[in-house]
Amino acid sequence: MRSLTRLLILSNVLLALAKPHILFVLVDDLGWANVGFNLEEANPEVVTPNLDSLVASGIHLKRHYVHKACTPSRTSVQSGRLPVHVNSVVWDVCNDNTGIPYNMTGLAEKMKQGGYKTHFAGKWDAGMATPAHTPHGRGYDTSLNFFGHKNDFYSQSNIQTCCEEDQSIIDFWRTDRGASDANSTDYSEFLYQKELVGIVERHDPAVPLFLFYAPHVAHEPLQVPRAYYDKFNFMTDDESTCSRQTVKELHPIDPAHPNLEYKCRQQYAAMIMIMDEVVGNITGALKSKNMWENTLMILSSDNGGPVHLPENAASNWPLRGGKYGFFEGGIRVPAFVAGGYVPSQLRGTSNSGMIHIADWYATLSKMAQVDPTDFRAANAGLPKIDSLDVWPFLVGEVPESPRDVLPLGPTSLLWGQWKLLDGLQYPSFWQGPKYPNSSSVEPRIGACQDGCLFDVVSDPTEQRNQFHARPDLVAKLRSRLQAEKAHFFNNSDSFPRSCPSTEEHCACWAARQRYGNFLGPFAMLEAQELPAEQTWLRSK
Repeated sequence: MRSLTRLLILSNVLLALAKPHILFVLVDDLGWANVGFNLEEANPEVVTPNLDSLVASGIHLKRHYVHKACTPSRTSVQSGRLPVHVNSVVWDVCNDNTGIPYNMTGLAEKMKQGGYKTHFAGKWDAGMATPAHTPHGRGYDTSLNFFGHKNDFYSQSNIQTCCEEDQSIIDFWRTDRGASDANSTDYSEFLYQKELVGIVERHDPAVPLFLFYAPHVAHEPLQVPRAYYDKFNFMTDDESTCSRQTVKELHPIDPAHPNLEYKCRQQYAAMIMIMDEVVGNITGALKSKNMWENTLMILSSDNGGPVHLPENAASNWPLRGGKYGFFEGGIRVPAFVAGGYVPSQLRGTSNSGMIHIADWYATLSKMAQVDPTDFRAANAGLPKIDSLDVWPFLVGEVPESPRDVLPLGPTSLLWGQWKLLDGLQYPSFWQGPKYPNSSSVEPRIGACQDGCLFDVVSDPTEQRNQFHARPDLVAKLRSRLQAEKAHFFNNSDSFPRSCPSTEEHCACWAARQRYGNFLGPFAMLEAQELPAEQTWLRSK
């Protein structure tokens, strides 16, 4: 009997060792040309030594696709669905139907089924209506996060929510309550760094670890500590109009230095430098714990770099367009995998196969030795997962990516090498490697009103429109898009509100009355309304 027990223990230990630690980094609004590993020539304005080093020892993913905006990409990776099958609209976080539908199973829930410890830090932006919508409700053991599209990097006050007029309401959350221990104590990225490095230092390496780091960088407001801002004082010919949200009265560049000049590229470049530094410190902690050799790291942006003034200062050169559009600059993003789990013969290589951010759900579930099928969603009549296991393709076990079709939206489809844009797209312009500059104007001219067809393999910068030259292909892609549209999904979740019926914005009421002025769940909070597994707010 003892021998059998020892055998079972040994079997479980070996099974756990076969599962890699996972570090997923989902950067906010990272431009194609704002990382060194995407540049053919060095640019002193782009300082990403840690990312560049990781790519040099990993696999550079050259056709890694996301949605054109942040929320849909974030719901996609956490749910394993393409955005058109989970949530392709950027709603206010105060809405019931923002983010992932209630009955879908989260990525971290799958990882927990595989025995992983799961932790989240950074931008959630995937819903907060009920406790089940929070990172904790979606399977993360702990979280330090904000719920909305953005918040202040220093005070963590809410921005672009239904509560925005009340700047005393804070968008900062720790697992199951307001993060009152952390808010206003440091720049957000340094708080996330402290959180994740601390988790690694306390972690038992024998237990598989899943860390999800979602930097707020480099989403506006373009706030950055002066010590980093000053490192780019050499920059010239900069743009000075990126003042949207970053206003001195509410969200200054650095509160300790309220009179810093608006310098768009300089602010953005300094923020990217911080993100690179934080990633380096997290991977450094994994190395110090001797965990890196059994770690798989994935990095991706959530959408293409935003190029619309006065909001932001990214560049997607040489790709066309940017955030909010389906040109390659809006959806083909900086991405790579790295870590000791990457086979040694593949380190320092690149891969040009099509991968979507949703595909990591199935890929990581398989690594956790868990069935990625979402049975709970199926029982609720919700769309099944679209995620495909891309690891066999990445390591050369199969010759082609299992991903060949991406319905992007009602008028846009990517099928193999061909992309159909059957309606107006904006932004549609090409940026330079130093964009924006003092001569930049925001081009508001759209493109593809009469249709566009591009071969994005031979023409990744989308300069040769073949729409009129290839009517056969246009018809084929239109037919496929029409078939795909029959299965598009709109989240219509609605929940019993946990506030007086007279309140226009239940989330703001809940922040003030339940959480000490912190944004948090605002529906299904009463004991009789809570699912059995979501009981942590019954005593609030």
